[in-house]
Amino acid sequence: MITGSSRSPFAGQSRRGFLGTAGIALGALAAGCTAREPLPPTDGAGAAALESPVLVEQVQAGKLPALADRLPKVPQVVQPVAGEGKHGGTLHRAQTEPTDNASVTAFASAGLIEWNFEATGPQPSLAEEYTRSEDNKIFTFVLREGLKWSDGEPFGVDDLLFAFQDWIGNSTLVPAIPVWFADADQKLPKITKQDERTLVLTFTQSFALFEKYLCHPAVSIQLLKPKHYLQQFHAEYADQAELEAATRKAGFDSWDQYFADRCNPWTNPDLPVLGAYRVSKAAGPGGTATLDRNPYYHKTDPAGRQLPYIDKLQVQVLDQAALDLRASNGDLDFQGHFLGYNTTQVYLQNADSKGFRVLRWKPTASLLALAPNLSHADPVWRELFATKDFRHALSYAIDREEINQTLLGGLGVIRQPVSTEGSPYGIEGGGTTAIEHDPDRANQLLDGLGLERQGDLRRYRGKPLEFTLTYLDSNFEIPRADAFNLVRKHWAAVGVKINLRPVDDTLYLQLRVSNDFDIDGTTTPEDDWDLEPVWFIPTSPNSHTAPGYGMWYNTSGKDGIEPSAEFKQLITNWERLRTAATDEDRIAAGQAITQQHHENVYVIGLMKLPFKPVIVNTSIKGVREDEPKLSFYYGREGITKPEQIYYAD
Repeated sequence: MITGSSRSPFAGQSRRGFLGTAGIALGALAAGCTAREPLPPTDGAGAAALESPVLVEQVQAGKLPALADRLPKVPQVVQPVAGEGKHGGTLHRAQTEPTDNASVTAFASAGLIEWNFEATGPQPSLAEEYTRSEDNKIFTFVLREGLKWSDGEPFGVDDLLFAFQDWIGNSTLVPAIPVWFADADQKLPKITKQDERTLVLTFTQSFALFEKYLCHPAVSIQLLKPKHYLQQFHAEYADQAELEAATRKAGFDSWDQYFADRCNPWTNPDLPVLGAYRVSKAAGPGGTATLDRNPYYHKTDPAGRQLPYIDKLQVQVLDQAALDLRASNGDLDFQGHFLGYNTTQVYLQNADSKGFRVLRWKPTASLLALAPNLSHADPVWRELFATKDFRHALSYAIDREEINQTLLGGLGVIRQPVSTEGSPYGIEGGGTTAIEHDPDRANQLLDGLGLERQGDLRRYRGKPLEFTLTYLDSNFEIPRADAFNLVRKHWAAVGVKINLRPVDDTLYLQLRVSNDFDIDGTTTPEDDWDLEPVWFIPTSPNSHTAPGYGMWYNTSGKDGIEPSAEFKQLITNWERLRTAATDEDRIAAGQAITQQHHENVYVIGLMKLPFKPVIVNTSIKGVREDEPKLSFYYGREGITKPEQIYYAD
């Protein structure tokens, strides 16, 4: 068996190798994040020193148990970035969508295991210990003794069984087992409860990505379901008549809708949680959400002082212009996600006078790109889009430097959307195919495909080459409408016409899953796509490149469009990656996928941001300065372990 603290399944995360500098950093961090001796009972001033004054008052009023009775027997110890911090304060943030739970995943997620500080591999969290077998099939988790939900109820293996068997395993609640928990043939793994603290998951196939999924904050939090609370909304546990009446009263048509509403930590303040904060007030459009500290949170600093340091978060829902204005005025305390890139200069001008710093974190999923529908319902367009020379011609026709100078002042990074060279799946020279502006080469390729120009100078393949580019309009990174209008001009010069169609997010998803679009304009990830393979491999009908193929894969050939041979090769390599028994096999399969995308340019990249601005109140300490990735897969701002940041003043 391989223990979670001795070897990461993510070897090869950099060209130096995980056991190089990253491994040394992990070892140093592990010394600060491993178990310690149980806290001794405290009282009076001792208790005040170990927890927030807000909680001390509740303990003294008899509303909360003493700290020693709220922490697990062996808490998880976190080494603060800027030394021992102070309890107290309210952190102000904002977001543009009322239903987006990004503040929960960044500041209040929890998991059996979590990313280490470098985000190169896992470390224990709610699980005090875990092991995995050499072949990536058996995963054993031993929970910390004495863990409690935010309402004080015990957390144990039965809660995990409820999440695995009664939520994921219930076809009404979850019609298809998600990729991050599915075994062979889309079935559940074998789930064994050894005792109240020990759970064993056994997969019939090697699952090379399982620990990586468990570290992903947006996944890990979904596996934590408080059975004692949620069973009252579950058809297998609740009285049928009472549940139906409660469902109707709450305004839902079916119990599964009601259950989904009740187990949403962002919109239901009554839901017990395990993260650093719990929502005490949900936010509607134009409203403000409030998150209070979880008095039963399982982490402390090395001195035994319970985390988080900061008592409260307030998250206001604003439109983009208002959010950027508040950031510029110093009204937001720690914000990266939702922050408009094009307001960066204003942030820099105001920083000193308004009391905040501007950090530059690495951009992820900011690469604006065009995804022709390679599984198009029209067989004529499907054949054309599937032709490599046609995609290369469209790419050569784009003057990316004009887009760069016009929209980003020449600072944008021009490349195609494939894994970067520093990532485990990166290849030498990746992302450079057909990237230069060469309209003569574009015309040569289009002529070679027999796409003749007629009187209106447009090219024809039985009918004029006229396509619709569908996209979600947004200006908070690269202004999409402006970029796509320039592409429209560039393509018109070589005889290809596109019409721009901005849509809302509901219609955008509907058009994709129904395979009813020509070209999708979207930002794409380059690295960590193995956590969301749909970006590079059509594994689902919400694919941006080939939803018809994704439907075929997702239904085992019962529906959708059968992929071409080259896309079947992509799928084969994805299966190799996912079921790899070793890191070497996983990385080799991932690099093969990258190589295929590099050569064929299935998605046509424009450019990405040079950095993501992050603003931090100058009084806040503990936010990392090493320019980490502001990535969904790492919890965005959560990569700095926000439970240990604090106000110095």
